[in-house]
Formats: sequence, structure tokens, C-alpha cells
Amino acid sequence: MSGTRFVNERMVGSSVLPEEAIPLVEGEARFLNDISMAGMYHVAFLRSQHAHARLLKVDASRARALPGVIKVLTGAELLGKVEPFTSMPNRFSGGQSTQHWLAVEKVRFCGEAICAVVAESRALAEDAVEQIEVDYDPLPVVTNARAGERDGAPLVHDTCPNNYLIRRDYQSGDVDGVFANARLVVRRRFQLGRKQALCMEGRGCVAAWRDGSFKLSMWMSHQLPYVVRHYLAKHLGLSETDIRVVAPQTGGGFGQKASIYPEEFVCAFLALQLRRPVKWVEDRLENMVASTHAREHDIEVQLALDAEGHILALQSDIWTDVGAYSTYLWSAGMEPLQTGGLMPGPYQVKALRYTTRGVATNKTPVGPYRAVGRPSASASLELLLDQAAAELGIDPIEIRRRNIIPQSAMPFRNGNNLVHDHVGYMPCLDMALAKSGYQALRREQKELLAQGRLRGIGVVCFAELTGLGTSTAVGPGTLLQPGRDAVTLRLETTGKLTIAAALPSQGQRIATAMRQVAADELGIRLDDIACLTNDTGMAPYGFGTFASRTAVFGSGAVIQAAAELRRRILDVAAVLMKVPAEDLMVADSVVETIDRTKSLPLRQLAEHSFFSAKDIPSEINKGFEVTAFYDPKHGSFAAGAHVVVVEVDQETGGVEIVRYVAAEDVGRLINPAVVEGQIIGGIAQGVGEALYEQLIYDENGQPRTVTLADYLVPSALEVPHIELHHANTPSGALGGFKGCGEGSIIGALAGISCAVADALRLRGGDIFHFPATPERVLRGLGVALDDAA
Repeated sequence: MSGTRFVNERMVGSSVLPEEAIPLVEGEARFLNDISMAGMYHVAFLRSQHAHARLLKVDASRARALPGVIKVLTGAELLGKVEPFTSMPNRFSGGQSTQHWLAVEKVRFCGEAICAVVAESRALAEDAVEQIEVDYDPLPVVTNARAGERDGAPLVHDTCPNNYLIRRDYQSGDVDGVFANARLVVRRRFQLGRKQALCMEGRGCVAAWRDGSFKLSMWMSHQLPYVVRHYLAKHLGLSETDIRVVAPQTGGGFGQKASIYPEEFVCAFLALQLRRPVKWVEDRLENMVASTHAREHDIEVQLALDAEGHILALQSDIWTDVGAYSTYLWSAGMEPLQTGGLMPGPYQVKALRYTTRGVATNKTPVGPYRAVGRPSASASLELLLDQAAAELGIDPIEIRRRNIIPQSAMPFRNGNNLVHDHVGYMPCLDMALAKSGYQALRREQKELLAQGRLRGIGVVCFAELTGLGTSTAVGPGTLLQPGRDAVTLRLETTGKLTIAAALPSQGQRIATAMRQVAADELGIRLDDIACLTNDTGMAPYGFGTFASRTAVFGSGAVIQAAAELRRRILDVAAVLMKVPAEDLMVADSVVETIDRTKSLPLRQLAEHSFFSAKDIPSEINKGFEVTAFYDPKHGSFAAGAHVVVVEVDQETGGVEIVRYVAAEDVGRLINPAVVEGQIIGGIAQGVGEALYEQLIYDENGQPRTVTLADYLVPSALEVPHIELHHANTPSGALGGFKGCGEGSIIGALAGISCAVADALRLRGGDIFHFPATPERVLRGLGVALDDAA
């Protein structure tokens, strides 16, 4: 790169130690619950015990009388003072939902907030909550999406006929004609249970009022600080300049902390009313019933193929149980629309039709969670490809080879109008097969079957759209469309570089990634670069961290800002060193001539330009602070292929993952160790989705999995060793980077599901409902069980 020379190894591509991980390891990190302020009050919420009921009376007199209780706030007291959360109408919505910050006339799910209690301590606030008396009039409940859409079903919202919060019918190509003339048509049903993100740290906030600038300061465990600021201003009737939002160290997000929730906004209102700081941190029970859930899909999918197994058309019917409200910002359309629209994945599908529905039920609302909609979409199609291969008598690998988008066909526009480019689907598949020794695995499978053992093999390919900007719409009804993001680079008078960005990390090590990119672009030592994030009071306006976009946007903005900052540095250095700028370079935080005969440390250059600038023309000395916004022309597809080997115990129905091989294309790697952590973490969550995790409700809408004794997540013992390989193709974005945060969970659910189904098929069985619990596996093998699975 012109103007920059690197004496030491390049930082991009190196597994440097993430500086921000040090306080986490040493116990010095400051999380939301570590924040304490003088005179701070604490908040607790009274939550509904019913899934659907009218509120006839709320009597808080006993709670208000307790010593140390400052205030009890009801929904009726908020009416007319704040704007509730109302979903945005669109041409696909069945109706709008309005969610009051505290329930007013009705409660629509078990766990919905009814009252907020402010007290001198959290314990006292919780004691007061128990003194509030609520007179409920129970109403009929809806707990199933298919039942909820039927005529005559109870309505969660009177404004939503058939309980549709969203319904879309989409078609591309002559689907009916193709199916009528196809050599083979295969059909399958796929069901996936409701999930919880289960962040190590739950949601929470500290809201503080002050007279003067930043009337409202919010510390929140959140992924989108500037977005929160915007909607706080909108709903509280404030100016954005009156609000400061800070995201401290955050213990996991996964999309659950990317939505707008009532509780944090109630706390903001209380801080403004009381003129005192207030704090609320959810406990695990609250997290299980009141923080957004994910998935819960019921899908019917069918493929039309020719005699050689080429896909001619894909059709799907999708029901998503989206819970009681359209989650604010992202809407009830996120899961159903992305499940239908992204189902073709990495395959050549030109004729496509789907009907997808987001059906309101009396359950916790569904919001974004890692790889929204795509794990179910991929698993549905991959299982169907295996079924088609079996009926055609060809190897599952061969049917994928015949349908995958090859490099030579790119850019390829699929039936869903997304353009696939700069992505190596076939290289990932080839690598996964080679590294796993696929043919040997099949031979071993036959040998074990002869011994009476069931070993299944799943091979899946997937696509993940990353780096979404303004050109890619998230979906109808979504208030937040991804936009540009910015970074500010400032060369300090000490010669150190400061990066400021509104891209908070929940474990992705974003600050380290941007420091590595800046080090290579500017020739500044990594130790001389600091990164400030998470604070709207100091970072340029940005959208935050979600949808595998942060590395692409943050790094792209760094590259753009660095080009201008480097030019300014060399122009000033040319005057001070009396050397043409084109003969200068920067390396190891020093400006040098190309022949290395003259040098000037950045520290001296920066200090001179600030404090002794009379010998530098003003048109050259423009300052060493540059802000750049970055918005890629279109998103970049990441890719992967996973080979999963499982063994099924025919006596217990237990599933053991014997081997896991993953080949991924996540573009140019910034920090391989961080990428490895992201991919393995996604696979671990996929193991939970495929085998263990499911939120269960009874027929009355009561949640039955509200503790970690009931909701099973994989431990280190259940997550296998991951053999990870890379077949990377640089993206079309600046730096060639792609997102790596979500793809692996897509491959994990699909790969494990296919492997389990492959094992059961050896005994003439099958499985359609996941997670693959022991009961479901045994039923798939034809074992009659008395209890329901």
C-alpha cells in the first residue's frame, strides 16, 4: 500500500491477544450490575401470572405503604405520558400490535410487566411486588401457530384477524408448471422448538437524570446504543442531544439485546420523574419469561427435481409462533420472512414459492437471535435433499454437487433476488469432505451397522448473508433498516492513535479487530492504538452490533478514514522532513524515507503539528482527526460445509456426536483466534438447538422451562471437538472481510439433524421434530412410548 511500510509482520491475519479480554480474565471488567451511584433506587416488576387475561383491578396500596418504597408505577399512570410500542404497518401485516410499557387493560403473556416498584433496595422492591393484588379475568389462550390462524380461534389482538402479525405469499418462476412436470417430488415437514438466547448476563439498565447537558444517561447491556438513544428520545419526547447511552462490558447478546424492551424505557421514565438514578437487572426467571425468545418453526417444504437430481423448484409453507407482540424495531416478520426468503441457501433455485406467517400467540414475543430464521430454513432443505438422494439412489454428496452454485456461475441471482458473489460454496464442500475422509466414514458406517450400531453422517452446505447495509432491506415492518457505520481516527499529540466507534462488543473482540486493521493501514504499532466504543457521548453515529456486520463495517470505515489520515500525516511530514510526500512511508509508528536515511517519530510529528505549527502551511496542517462512514454496495455471503457424525443409542435414544468437521468461508481473517471462537461458539449453540434446548408451554400458556434445571443447554462435555478449516474467498467489501458470527449455527443445526435422520434411516425410521430428544429419537425408531415428546 502506497505510503506505508511494515517492518514487523502484518497484524491482519495474526491471532494477537485481544486487549479487551484481559480485564475479563483478571476480574477487572465492569458490567452493568457493577454500576452503583449515590442515592440510587432499585426497580422490580410485577409480572403477569396469566397468559391472557383482562386486568380488572390493580391494588398497590399495601406495597406503597411499605417503608422504603418510593413509588409504584402502573400502566394506567403511563397512559398519555409516553408513546407505547406500536408495530409498523406494511402490505404483508395482518394487523398491528401495540405494547404498553406496563400492561393496561390486558395481559397477553405470562411474564408481561404490570407494575414497576421503586424502592431503596432490590430486595425491598421485590417484597413490595408481592404485596400488589391483581384481579384477573382469564381469557382463552393461543399456544400454537397453526391453531391460532384458524377461523374462530381466540384473538391475541382484536386488530389482527387470524392472529396474523405478518403473512407473505411470494413466488418467482412457474412453480406449478415445474411441479406438474417434475420427475420427482419430495415432501417433508420440519419442526423446531422455541429457544432462549441464554446470555450469561441478563438484560438491565441504570438510568440517571442530571440538570444540564445529557439530562438522561442510560447504561444498558445492549447491542445498539445509538438506536436506543433515538427511540428513547422519540418515546419520551426528548431531544437526542439530551440523552447519552453507554453499553458497558456485556456478557453476551446474540440478538436478544438488540431489541427495544419496555422495562428499560420504564426505568428511563422513572429517572426523569424522580430525578434520581434507578437500576434494574433481570434475574434468570425474568430472562426466561420476559426477554425475547426465538425460532419455534413449523415448516412444510417440497422439492421438484429432474431425473438427475437437479432442483427445479422449491415450495414451502411456514408457520412461526412469534408470541404476543411484534418485537419493537425488528417486528414479527424477522423469523418468518428470513426463513422463507433465505431457504434456497447456496443452491441454484430459480423457481421459488413460499407462504410464511408470523402468528401471534400468548407466549413471550420472539425477537432476533443468532442467524435469524436461517438454521431452520437450511435444516429443512438439507434434510429434503438427503431424502431426494435416497429416492434417486445417489449419494447425498452428489445431489449437493449437482445443485450448488459454482464459482463460474457467479454473480448468481437466486429465486429470492439475492446476488451470490465472492463466495466459495464448492471449495468449502470439497475441503470438508477431504478433511473428514468422507468415503472412509461411509465404509465405517456399514461396518458398524453389521454390528448393530447406528451411526449417522450429515453433510450440509449453507450460506450466510453478512455485512448488510442500506442496499439490503431486512424485511417489511422492520423499523430498523441497517445503515452506514462510522469510525473516527485521531492521532493524539503523543503519537498514539485513538479509534472511536459505536460498535459495542458482546464477546466478538471488535476493538482488537479494528486496531489490527488500523495498524496495517497506517503503519502504527498495535500497542500505540487504543479503541473507544459503546458510548454515544464520544463515538460517531452508528447502528451497532448485529447481523454479522460489525467487522465489515468497522474495518471498512477504518480503511477509509486511514487513507485520509495517512495522507495528512505524510503531507505534514514532507514539510518537516523536507522530503516529497511520495518518498515517505510509515512503519512502526515512525515516518521514514523509502531509503531509510531520514526518520521522524509520529510522536514528534503530532506534537509539532499541534503546538509548534507556525512553520506548517495551514492548508496542509488540517488536523489529525478523521471520521469516515462506510456502507458496502451489497452484503457479502459467507459460506460453509459441515460433516457431522453421530451415534444413536437404540436403547435410550441418546445421541452422541462422534466427530465434527467444519470448513468455512468467512473472507479474509482479521484475527484467526477470534474467528475460531466465533465459529465454535456458534456450533455449540447449534448443538443445543439440535439436541437439547426447547422452551415448553402448557395448554394454558404457562411456561414450564423457567430454570436451568428445566431448560437444557450443552456443557463442555456435550460440545465435541471441532475440526475447523478455512476455504476463504475475499469478499467484495473493503479489506475482503465477511462476517463470521452466525454462519456456523446454521450448519450445526442442519448437520446434526441430517446425521440423526441418517442414523434412523438405517433402521427404516425418521425424525421431523427437533431438538432430537431421546423420546423423539425412540419414536423415530418406531418405539411406542406412553408419554408425550
